[in-house]
Amino acid sequence: MKILLTYTSLTGRNEEIAKHLADYLKDKGADLDLEQIVDTDAFGLSDYDAVIVETYTYHDGEVPDEAQDFYEDLADVDLKRTKFAVLGSSSKTHLHFGRAVDYFTMQLNSSNGEQVADSVKIDRDPDEDDYKRVEALGDYVLESLK
Repeated sequence: MKILLTYTSLTGRNEEIAKHLADYLKDKGADLDLEQIVDTDAFGLSDYDAVIVETYTYHDGEVPDEAQDFYEDLADVDLKRTKFAVLGSSSKTHLHFGRAVDYFTMQLNSSNGEQVADSVKIDRDPDEDDYKRVEALGDYVLESLK
C-alpha cells in the first residue's frame, strides 16, 4: 500500500513533524513518499492508497501561498475514495487557529476522498503529546489500508 505524505513548512516546524511521521510510518512498514506540497501534483493523488496532507496556517486563517495551487487544483480532482488525513501547526494566538487544516480537510472531502482520521492541529512547536497524536493519525491511516 502506497502512502503520500505531502507538507509545507515556513519555519521548519512542519517539516520536522512530517519527517517524524514519515519515520514512524516507515518503521511500521509503510511504503511512503515524502514531498513538499509545492512539488505535489494534486491530479496524481488518486495513484496513492492514502494521502496525508500537512500544512501550517498562514497569518490569520489562510492557506499558505506555496500550497495555494495544490489546494485550488483539488477542486478539480476526483480522489476516487482515496483515504486521507490532514494535520498541521498554527498558533492559538490567531483568531482562526489551524483554519488551513480545516480548509484542506473540507477540500479533500469535496474531492471524493475518504477521511480516515480526525484532523490534528498543533499549537506552535510540537510536544510529546502532540507527537503521540501525530502517530495516532498515522496508525489510523495504516489501519484503514488493511
